[in-house]
Amino acid sequence: MGIIKAENTNGGKKMSLGETIYRLRTEKGLSQGDLAERLEVSRQSVSKWENNSAVPDLEKVIKLSDIFEVSLDELVKGEAAPRRESTVTDMPQAKKKETGFLPRKIAGTILLCMAFFVVMLFAVLSNSLGGLVLALPFITCGILCFALKKNVGLWCAWDVYVLFDMYITFATGINRSMVWYSLRWTPHLNYARLAFAWVLALSLVVMVVVTMVRLGKAPFNSEQKGHRKMIGTWVTLVVMQVAAMLWGRSDLYKNLAENSAEVIERMIVLRLIPIVLSWAKIIALTAALVFTSRFIKTVKQK
Repeated sequence: MGIIKAENTNGGKKMSLGETIYRLRTEKGLSQGDLAERLEVSRQSVSKWENNSAVPDLEKVIKLSDIFEVSLDELVKGEAAPRRESTVTDMPQAKKKETGFLPRKIAGTILLCMAFFVVMLFAVLSNSLGGLVLALPFITCGILCFALKKNVGLWCAWDVYVLFDMYITFATGINRSMVWYSLRWTPHLNYARLAFAWVLALSLVVMVVVTMVRLGKAPFNSEQKGHRKMIGTWVTLVVMQVAAMLWGRSDLYKNLAENSAEVIERMIVLRLIPIVLSWAKIIALTAALVFTSRFIKTVKQK
């Protein structure tokens, strides 16, 4: 590893910062890649720290202290402080939070209770289906709060947007694609519908940008891995775009609608296909932007 040897000073064990990071990392059973992922840096950065060819900034030092569950003194000064058996009272703050009922779980419980209240209220009003539709965002967000540990707010925002978008599409026929016809829109088509379509489209742009910024800040552990993922997502996006174009030019709708007895049922299926293709493209585009951002950061840190 090329780590600087520890020195003994005044009978106490003193280590370089790099050796301390290496010692604490191995004690935790973490690889350089594991530590890099937690710190949102490249594996090469961790290697440079341990070889004392680079020094982590203050923010990363604080994160290292939290991950290794040691004081900043022990981490920076390299003092191998005697370890004592931990108890509930002297457990690190991060661990205390994990053992308690986390805020996200409290939020999830509240959301699920709200969902139950909505369903019961509409059941009393003899409209159970309407209650279930309105309660669905509370149910799904509540489940996400319990299932996820990171970026819960971001994924809940996506969840609400997707459900709202699908509801508006099925209930009113308004969708984001209407914005492409803005220059050809006429008063009899209702400008309010066009304005709502623009709200949906701009909200989606904001969601994609926020996701790219939030998830794209951590570099990949290796440049090769990042390159593969970036190319793969862009290829997937192109495939989804081609599939959507082929569907738009197909005669499947006319062929399926010939049997009048099944028109309504088939119309639901037909309206669902373009929605699925649209969201497949959005997911592929967002993933491509996230991986591209991470790949650029990986190259810059090299």
